[in-house]
Amino acid sequence: MSNVKILVVEDESIVAMDIKHRAEVLGYTVTSISPSGEEAIRKVAENPPDLVLMDIVLKGEMDGVEAAQKIRDSYDIPIVYLTAYSDEKTLKRAKVTEPFGYIIKPFEDRELHSAVEVALYKHKMESKLKESEKWLSTTLESIGDAVIATDNEGNIKFMNPIATEVTGWDSEEAMGKPLTDVFRMINEKTGTFIENPVTKVVQNDATIELEEPTILITKEGKKLPIDDSCAPIRDKNGDVLGVALIFKDITERRKAEKEKEELLKEKARGELSSFVLSALPVFASNIPPQIRNNIARSFSDRFERNMKPKFEEELKKCLEDYDNTTADIIFKCYISWLSEFLLNLGINSEETKGHENSIKLLNCPWIEENETSPMFCLICRAIIIRSFTWTEIKGNVEQKTCMADGAGECVFKFLHLNG
Repeated sequence: MSNVKILVVEDESIVAMDIKHRAEVLGYTVTSISPSGEEAIRKVAENPPDLVLMDIVLKGEMDGVEAAQKIRDSYDIPIVYLTAYSDEKTLKRAKVTEPFGYIIKPFEDRELHSAVEVALYKHKMESKLKESEKWLSTTLESIGDAVIATDNEGNIKFMNPIATEVTGWDSEEAMGKPLTDVFRMINEKTGTFIENPVTKVVQNDATIELEEPTILITKEGKKLPIDDSCAPIRDKNGDVLGVALIFKDITERRKAEKEKEELLKEKARGELSSFVLSALPVFASNIPPQIRNNIARSFSDRFERNMKPKFEEELKKCLEDYDNTTADIIFKCYISWLSEFLLNLGINSEETKGHENSIKLLNCPWIEENETSPMFCLICRAIIIRSFTWTEIKGNVEQKTCMADGAGECVFKFLHLNG
């Protein structure tokens, strides 16, 4: 943390010095304080920080939103906005700059720390994702195709160097052998051998793509995932002389795709944590009760706007595995989604089946906060109760136990489920 450099952009000198002091107490290094957007841009160019704390309302010709946009256009630096109030038009402009967070004045040290750490984490994940996409693109462009040509009987007549490398067979050794001796394929899911593609091409007189996912068994017995297609080789009269099998080893591509998928999950976890942490102002001691209640009511609505479309997408995918759609199946898909959702927040859960349908939250990553305030228990309650309504199952949710009350686990029971 001590290596994190922060630029503070604030036109009120007393406020700026207070922010600097609090950031340094938390272990961050404040490289500079800029009272204007123009100076902030110059400071970033002279000594790029790891993060910018930008007040939205600044004196002068350039406000914080315009300064943030210019910094974003030229530098890959995360920006967190500081604001006490803003009109709707300004907030819309601020959203366009894609900030990594907001801090509402006045704020607690914990809120400052959370906002900075989440912003740095999200920026790190986005940077890794960009690197992964660039690496994946370079990998795909550099991979060549392997080619094997056969006659109408399926005997090998040609192999290019890449084909010999992938299959493990020397071209002279493979010449004249049946394709099925050299190019042995199985279906990755079933493990069954795939029919000789030459036969299909000759019979159908057309190009075919082999069934997916296809696994090639090399001469040494190694199993490689491949993309492949088969096309007829014709003479000038259009008669079929043989078949060309074109394929590529996609091991590296799969690896890159898996890494990208993991990075996307990590990025999603960061965004999810940031979304939940955005509810902190609801429980700030200096928020008037009426405003607190309005924010509390809006949290469930914001949660639904952000998460319901993703839930519906996952539910649709889950239901594709079933022939019939019943309440029991929808509930099964819902619990699977909810468990994964909670896990991304660092919460382990356990489903109870049988006479009672319930879910137990086995831990709370914010237990220290819960010792003095049940804020995250309230958030979990809002998440579970609201998300259950998306299933359109007739029933309701009842919370049986709560960690904030001293229980070892939070238990939510789903009542009156119909099959």
